[in-house]
Order: sequence, then C-alpha cells, then structure tokens
Amino acid sequence: MIKKSIKKLTKKAGIEVRRINNAPPEVMFFDTMKEALLYSQGGKQAGFQCSFEKTTHHSALGFASKDWHPFVESARQLKDAFNTEYVDSILYRFYQTFQPKSASAAIAGFEDTPNEFQNLSPHLLFLSPWVSQNAAEVELDTRWWNEKDNVEHGAPHLNVDVDGWAYSGPVSNAKGELEFKRLKLLLKSLQENGYNLKYGGIGTTILKRGSEYRFLVGGGGYHRASALKALNYESFPATFHRNSIVDIDDASDWPNVKNGLWTESKAKAYVHHLFDFISKDWALNIGLPTQP
Repeated sequence: MIKKSIKKLTKKAGIEVRRINNAPPEVMFFDTMKEALLYSQGGKQAGFQCSFEKTTHHSALGFASKDWHPFVESARQLKDAFNTEYVDSILYRFYQTFQPKSASAAIAGFEDTPNEFQNLSPHLLFLSPWVSQNAAEVELDTRWWNEKDNVEHGAPHLNVDVDGWAYSGPVSNAKGELEFKRLKLLLKSLQENGYNLKYGGIGTTILKRGSEYRFLVGGGGYHRASALKALNYESFPATFHRNSIVDIDDASDWPNVKNGLWTESKAKAYVHHLFDFISKDWALNIGLPTQP
C-alpha cells in the first residue's frame, strides 16, 4: 500500500524511477570550499577538495581517522582480500549488529533526538533540524532514492520495507549483497583507473561551528567516498548537495526548529555530536571489527 502510494505521488510530481544514463553536468573545481561556493552562486556547478578528516554523515558514522565506518572498513577488508564473500564481510556484521528500530536510535551514539523520533522509522534520521522538509516529505524522498538506487544497480525487485536500506540493518541478503557488490566494483575501478572527474563530485552539506567546518556526505557518492578513504586518499572531490552553509549560530531560525520539531538546544547538540563523536569507540563497544 505504501509503495503504491509513493509511486502515485512521484508520478504525479513528474518523477519516474529509471536508469539515469545522462552524464552529470561539468563541474569547475577550486582549491577551497569558499571559492567553489562563491562560484556556484551564479548557478554553475562547482567543487573543491574536501578533507576526510572533516567529513561525516547524518548517522554520525564518519570518515576521519578517529572514526569507524562500515563501508570504509569493508572496503579495507576487500583491499586485503578481494575474494571475501558478503557473509564473511564487516558489512554483513554491521547489518547484523546495528538494527535501530526508530529514527531516535539510527544516529549512532546520539541520545538527544526529538521525542517524535521514537515513533518514526530509521529512515527519518534525515529529518534534520536545518531542513525545511517534514516527516512525510523526508519519507517520500528517502523511498524514492532507495528505489532509484536499486533500479540503477540492477535490483528493481528490492524495496525498503522488505529488504532494508544501506545505512543500517536489518537488510535482506539480496540488499546486503547489492551494497557489497557496489563497493567491490568501485574499489576495483578506483585501484585500476583512479577517480574519474567526468562523473562529478561527491555531494556534501557544509556544517559550521565557529571557525570549524564539517562536511556531511549526502546527495550522491557515499560508496565512492568510502572506497577512496579505504585506499588512503586524504581528500575527495566534493560538490554541494545544499548550496549554503548550515551555521550553528542560526539554529533558532532553522525550519524544523521554528516549527517545534527540534528544540534549539537539541538541534545544537546534534551539530556538536556530528563534530565531536568518535565512532570508532562506538563500534568497538558494540563488538564491530576494525581493519588495521
């Protein structure tokens, strides 16, 4: 019923889930984030080299050296033993171990989500305080790009309700195999050919706290970022998923704070968590393995 409703809504909005063959628009890359952001104000695509040490994800599983990330660890495992099977992989262990029941449990190590998150699905972890989308819109968007991803990678029969999604368990074996295969193919391609900029950059949202920045991977490139990190790249070609800076000093004016979903204090606590959380400690505490 939900899947049919989502399809009706996306068709009504003129959106179809199909394989996308068009090449991404040409991106002009700059040395700094500031230059790229200024250039992009004219409507042109711009990118910059983004340090992994300043990069994380909405789930708080980051890419810095202090962090643990299931896709990065799995790619490192594949780098050392390319014939590793999915059921023997760190990714499989992650999906078996981390199975949040709600959005409140889907952000690793964070216990200060809005009370409403306890009754929302894990997919609603993207209902961030700074976005203007409501829960129904985030749910629709999440389902749409999950279905699009599955179609693009040869698994149109998978759906999020039955098979799960990439960011946490439980997942079906078919979904887990799909994510592992994507990672494996990317790793091989990067090892043999390097990163091809014709495919564009990796989407990021910029968070600002005083003079510090963090970059949230999102909007395309999650698997690419993970494989690059596993291959010991220190930075990656980034583009802007949201063409603005999310500044903690503006928290009182964020849409999902002004409407009362997030309190200002909880919204700021989430930003501090994304800056400061050490996901490697979290992973060790719940028994997840790390690669040397």
